[in-house]
Amino acid sequence: MDRRLVVLPLLLALAAPGACGRRAGEGGGTGGLGGGHGPGGRPGTGGAATGGAATGGAATGGAATGGAATGGVGSGGRTTAGGGGGGGAPAGSTGGLGTGGTGTGGAPGTAGASGAGGGGLVDAGADLATDASLTPDASAGPALGMNDVTILAPLPSTSAAPVLLRGSDLGGDGAPLVPRALFDRLVVDGTSGKPLPTLETAYERLHLIAVRFDLCDRHLPGPCPSSEDGRLRLVFQPLSTTARADDVGFHAFYSIRNDELAGAVAELRELARGAAAPGGPLRASPALTAADPTLYAEKVRAFVRRYGGNARLVRLTINAQDMKSAAFRWILRGVEKKDDAFVDMPIVGGSEVSEIVFTSGGASFDVQPVADTPPGLLGAIVSSRFNMAEIDTQRGYLAALTAVDNPLTHTPETVPCVACHVSTLVLQTRATSRGIDPLMLPGRYTSAFDLSTAGGKAGETQTVIRALGYRGDVTLISQRVVNETAQVLAEIEARFPARP
Repeated sequence: MDRRLVVLPLLLALAAPGACGRRAGEGGGTGGLGGGHGPGGRPGTGGAATGGAATGGAATGGAATGGAATGGVGSGGRTTAGGGGGGGAPAGSTGGLGTGGTGTGGAPGTAGASGAGGGGLVDAGADLATDASLTPDASAGPALGMNDVTILAPLPSTSAAPVLLRGSDLGGDGAPLVPRALFDRLVVDGTSGKPLPTLETAYERLHLIAVRFDLCDRHLPGPCPSSEDGRLRLVFQPLSTTARADDVGFHAFYSIRNDELAGAVAELRELARGAAAPGGPLRASPALTAADPTLYAEKVRAFVRRYGGNARLVRLTINAQDMKSAAFRWILRGVEKKDDAFVDMPIVGGSEVSEIVFTSGGASFDVQPVADTPPGLLGAIVSSRFNMAEIDTQRGYLAALTAVDNPLTHTPETVPCVACHVSTLVLQTRATSRGIDPLMLPGRYTSAFDLSTAGGKAGETQTVIRALGYRGDVTLISQRVVNETAQVLAEIEARFPARP
């Protein structure tokens, strides 16, 4: 059998109250409706007596009590346990719908009794039949907006209760979203051999801050090839006891198989159905800042657990301020998977595997190793070089930054790390000081989507180079992240046009 996600059962589960992301220890409520049946199958049984295997978790609601047909019988549906959500869970939730496959016949099953909820999400590509009727419809549902494919979580009211997940929480393969061994490898100071200051306790404090979806890994500029695997991109930051973000970020990349992309897009459309005010510029998620974000947050957790985990991890990077340095100094580096091992990633333009960025303020940055890629980058980010240049040369320097921010021109594999992280602040500061309209610079990315960075303060916060996330309680969203998000949306609509 193929090992792909069954999306139709998933969408039914997403539509049911509490059907996604059931948290560990959650009390089962009323039994759900029985599943349908696939071609040649038999009617599905009712919701499991112990919470429903489709929604309550296999730990106490396995197939023996929930009925094998909750995963769909004959048509190869799968049984999913609820995703472990973090924090204590309430009792008395309602069991979800039985997630039967499509087909004819089969009456609703009987309701199950109350019982205990189950454990973490069981996913990892369960078996299914190859019935064409189960092919996910990635076009069914609303058109996606900026806040549907890049989901920036608000900071929690307390660090003890994550809005979404922690880095140590488990993905669909039962392994932590951020492997401790890779974390330890990245935080070690190359000079002292010890963790950078404040990072020795950062792992336990890692919160999932942002969730991003992409149709490919963006090795090359331009649209994603239709044959490539997609990416789930997660941003983690350590939070203090007062729920303020350290100036540290970890960016994890997970592979979404090409045959899973339609299903992932279908899930995102289903998420968007219940999102509050999804339109407008990229900002802290409207759905997660709504009066009651509980159901949406559970669905996002389930999505992350499904496509996250050690088995899917292909890259992990760090951007951390060195707190022992008298000046503002950041260290950027990463590891990526080659064959069966993770290797250090070379910085674009050289063979070094760490990039050090300094600033004394004034939107001026020095970088080691030095790399003027694209040409004019150093003239833009080093204030002394910029100020000494003629106005036409200055325009050329700023055009290098618009090129950096354009996903159709450059990718993170064609420019050094510093470029994407400082371009928003530098471009706005330099253009304002010289009376240059950034919208008139050549090579600027354009889109029908809202490209404003007004949802954050990356263009006005002088001593920070965070592209997406927080410093303290200040929201930071870079132009590059905005433009990448718009490009993903354009490509989703081209490949899977929405059909509300």
